Amino acid sequence: MTEYVSGGYYLLKLISRPKGVSEILPDHLLTVSNCFTTVLTDIIQLQWDEYEKVSEAIGEEATEFGIPESKIANLVLWAKTQRNNNYLVYTDVAPALELLERFITDPTARVVGIGLHQSLLESFQSQLSKDVNKGLGLLELVNERRPPAEGGNPVGFEPLGFEATKFHSWLCHYAPDEAYKRFGIRPNHLGLIDRLEDARQVNDYLLQTGAEPAIWEPWLVLDYTTAR
Repeated sequence: MTEYVSGGYYLLKLISRPKGVSEILPDHLLTVSNCFTTVLTDIIQLQWDEYEKVSEAIGEEATEFGIPESKIANLVLWAKTQRNNNYLVYTDVAPALELLERFITDPTARVVGIGLHQSLLESFQSQLSKDVNKGLGLLELVNERRPPAEGGNPVGFEPLGFEATKFHSWLCHYAPDEAYKRFGIRPNHLGLIDRLEDARQVNDYLLQTGAEPAIWEPWLVLDYTTAR
């Protein structure tokens, strides 16, 4: 993991393969893309926001992750005590795991981290102008150059395009089909790519064939859920 730079820790949900997405993909997918899955954000922001101003959003997110209404008050108190230094994503894995353990009941919820190989740092910096916010939210983490936390299970790579504080994915472009037809690269049991060199090839293909303007890189995905 010392060869990778952390891009933060995300609490999200496993999904069933959406309609219209390549059937080369497995029945259930792990993705960091907001285009397909629910990625927790509003609860993270409770550290800075007044609860009354975001109560509706918190209620929706709590329902989405199976947090009982009876736990909302304690959840808000807990969230207010956190010392996360990023408004969008957990910078350490421990709070995300604690949130999952104490409050979330949805069995599809997962805590994952993402890591960018150090050989791609220059590429990442060169693409900042493609994002309307110049990488805000992710850039700060990459610039810290902290390795991913220990205890994560590497489950594959996902080509992701960061734009306006959210991620697009290679899934948005029917890329799994094209990757298999052109390069013989097949998704693994979670819909990810097993090898970095293969993920880089797919990412380059997306950039060459008109993926939406975003900071596109192949990110290593690590599952920390089993570390509970």
